[in-house]
Amino acid sequence: MDKNLNHYKHLLDHHKEQHMEILDDMENLSLGENDNNSTTELSNYDNHPAEIASELFDIEHQMALKKLQEHELVEIERAKQKIKDGTYGMCENCQQPIAPARLELLPHAKLCIDCARNVDERVLEDKQDRQKNRPPELQVTHSYNLNDSVRGEDFQDLMEYGSSDTHQDRSGKEVT
Repeated sequence: MDKNLNHYKHLLDHHKEQHMEILDDMENLSLGENDNNSTTELSNYDNHPAEIASELFDIEHQMALKKLQEHELVEIERAKQKIKDGTYGMCENCQQPIAPARLELLPHAKLCIDCARNVDERVLEDKQDRQKNRPPELQVTHSYNLNDSVRGEDFQDLMEYGSSDTHQDRSGKEVT
């Protein structure tokens, strides 16, 4: 068993090295045109809002990927500590041994494959339940509902209420 632990420790070190290289590359890599640090403009005022949104999305995406890599490093260190504690390779949920094939692919695995599948299924069910049970204020009237006979009154109410346009927005024509 000691030989296997050395093998898994080597795998963990190898995975740690890979994740650290990825993090280093992320630190040294700029986002090209979307890199806010190298912008030459004094203000974002003249940029189109969609362009600014794209830049923000790229930055947040990069930050999320970095956070994922950092989380993987924490999990690898946790697995190395479990080797020292003598609990490595045991499922944290059912306390059964994790299959060696799983540990070969994911040496910092915390759960056996069955428990991991159960967790994934519960997460998926929770996500689906949250989508089904949306609060009424978040439910949106779809455009295809505006023209049917049952919901036609929604469209009529909207048309009677009007819009927030002022007469300046309508070429100076004031509608009464």
